[in-house]
Amino acid sequence: MSQLFTRKVSESNHGGGTLARQVIHQRRISFCEPHRQVTPISRNKGYPMHMRTLTHTLMALAIASTSVAARAQDWQPTKEVDGVQLYAKSDPNEGLKSFKGVVRIKASMKQALAAVLVRETFPEWVYNMLEDRTLPTDNADQSYCYMWIKGVWPTSDRDTVARVTVEQNPKTLAVSVVARSTEQQRVPPQKDRVRMTNMYSGFTVIPVSDTETEVQLEGVADPAGSIPNFVTNMVAGDLPAKTLSALKTRLESGKVDIKALETVPFAQISMQKIKLPQ
Repeated sequence: MSQLFTRKVSESNHGGGTLARQVIHQRRISFCEPHRQVTPISRNKGYPMHMRTLTHTLMALAIASTSVAARAQDWQPTKEVDGVQLYAKSDPNEGLKSFKGVVRIKASMKQALAAVLVRETFPEWVYNMLEDRTLPTDNADQSYCYMWIKGVWPTSDRDTVARVTVEQNPKTLAVSVVARSTEQQRVPPQKDRVRMTNMYSGFTVIPVSDTETEVQLEGVADPAGSIPNFVTNMVAGDLPAKTLSALKTRLESGKVDIKALETVPFAQISMQKIKLPQ
């Protein structure tokens, strides 16, 4: 047994005028046919409600995926070497990795600063550093340095000119000493050395107690030339562990001259802005 149903629907155009539209649905429905629910039409969007729900779900997943991707760029622990905890994170745009090392040293904050503020001593303990000298400048608030870094086979030696800045967190008293490549014209190109124009390296000295200090080393560099990224990442990954391990040995054996903070111009100027823990 069946019956013919006719439904007439009128819609108005919300754009200003009235557009009359009539849609006639005809269908024979058997009284023995199981009832099937008609999907409601959204008044605002013009498509079924389940499609709107699916869209909202996909949007939520997209937002969640973005958050996961952002967290993936945070520092990821890799390993521990000689008491140095190592971390790494990738730059999806450059294909290079940033590396960081963290170590606790039995030395005062002032002793640690005497090491990281006197760049001329870097070749004695910074991994593969052949030369690090402060360049002359007319501005006492700015400091530039020239860095010459030994190449690890099969790479050639690298060098760069960097601006050095010193900042202190007023709450934690942590001091950051950062070198960023810039103004390469300050030193002419050197024979048998590849000039790096995109380099970042920074020490952070954090007081723990009167006799203990945490030192962090973070860095990333585009070595220029034709070196595959995987070789660059492999070589750069050794820097934090070997450098911080050497610094720890140097400080705990008393080989750092704390008087250099008063005699080396850059260190002397920097210490005038730094507040030591009481």
